[in-house]
Amino acid sequence: MRFKAIILNTFIESLRDKILIVLLVVGFILMASSKFIKPLALGEEIKIIKDLSLSSINFISVLIAILIGGRLIYKEIEKRTIYLVLSKPIKRWEFILGKYLGQMLLLFLVIGILTIAFGIVLLLTGVPANFLILLPNLLLLFQLSIITSLAIFFSTFTTPLTASIFTFILYFIGHLTRDLKALAQISKSPIVKVIANFLYYTLPNLANFDIKGKVVHEIPISFFLIYLPIIYGILWTLGLLYFSFLIFEKKDF
Repeated sequence: MRFKAIILNTFIESLRDKILIVLLVVGFILMASSKFIKPLALGEEIKIIKDLSLSSINFISVLIAILIGGRLIYKEIEKRTIYLVLSKPIKRWEFILGKYLGQMLLLFLVIGILTIAFGIVLLLTGVPANFLILLPNLLLLFQLSIITSLAIFFSTFTTPLTASIFTFILYFIGHLTRDLKALAQISKSPIVKVIANFLYYTLPNLANFDIKGKVVHEIPISFFLIYLPIIYGILWTLGLLYFSFLIFEKKDF
C-alpha cells in the first residue's frame, strides 16, 4: 500500500509542476503550427505535418523526463520528506522504483495527451493516417524509460541541475552512437578509436528508438526494429535502476 502511495504521490506532484504545463502548451503550439506550414510545403505537406508533430511529441516528452525526473529524489531530500517516508516499513529500492513508476505514469499520460492532439491536427489538416503512425510513440516510451532511469540515477548523488545536464548530454550522445562507431572505423588515431568504441559500447544507443523517418516516408518496418529496441530499453532501465538502488542504499538518512 505504501509502495502504491509513492507512485501516486510522485505522479500527482509531477502533474502539479509548472514546467509540465508550460511544456505541454509549447507542444500544442508546435503541432498546431503545422497547419500554417501546410500552404508552404510544396507538395510535401503530409510528410512535414507528420514529422513535425511526431518530433514535437518526442521533444516535449524528453524535456519533461529530464527536467522533472532530475528533481525526483533531490526534492524529497530538500523538503526532508524522505526521512518521514523511510521511517515507514518501506525499503529504499521500493522508494526508487516507486519514483520511477510514478514518473513513467506521468510520461504515459503526456504521450497520450500529445497523441490525441496529433490526431486532431491530422483531422483538421485532412492528412490520412493509420495505426503505424503510433509506432514511434510506442518506442518513445521505452526511450523515455531509459532517460527517466538516467535522471533518477544521477539525482541519487547530485543536484537537480547537474542531473538534468548529465542526462541531456547522454541523451544527445545516445543519438550519435552510430557516428561514434563510424568514427572508430575510419579514424587513424588509436586513441580516437579506443575512445569512440568505448563510448559506443558503454552508452545507450537511443538512435535505435527513432523510427519517425521510416513511418513518415512509409518505409516498411521490420518486426526486429520494434521488439529489439523494446528489449534493449528494458535491459538498460533495469541496469540503471539497479545501480540507483545501490547508491541510494548507501546514503545516510
